[in-house]
Amino acid sequence: MKPNCDITLYNKYTDPSTRLEKYQRVVIYDVIWENRKAINRSKSGDIANDTAMIYIPFIRGTNHLNPIAWQALTTKTGKWTLQDGDVVVKGVVTDEIADASTDPISHVVTPAVTITSLTKKYDDVVTISSIDTMDYGAIAMQHWEVSAK
Repeated sequence: MKPNCDITLYNKYTDPSTRLEKYQRVVIYDVIWENRKAINRSKSGDIANDTAMIYIPFIRGTNHLNPIAWQALTTKTGKWTLQDGDVVVKGVVTDEIADASTDPISHVVTPAVTITSLTKKYDDVVTISSIDTMDYGAIAMQHWEVSAK
């Protein structure tokens, strides 16, 4: 497999202390990203069915955990998982998804960064819809196949 990009993965979780949905950002280097453009034709009209296939070699998964183990962590920093509903951006992105905040001293307001604001700022922002683990064959070929819309 010959990588063509890096990705930024936003893992979704619920903060146990506030019960609010939050996202943990991690960058994964040297993956394969394929955009797939398609249209579903139906009696009610054409609907865009664009997807992305992302291939992540196991060699990039040194800090990867399965979803249940990752969700159970109290400190998720440096670890990542692949699960339905996570958001992926093509390229290295430094935006942290967060609520708006106000600095108590300067009163400067930092606007919220949301999934919607990411889709307005970057071309390729997708949500994971399925993950297949390809853990057979030569070690160099083992990978995760991530389908996203």
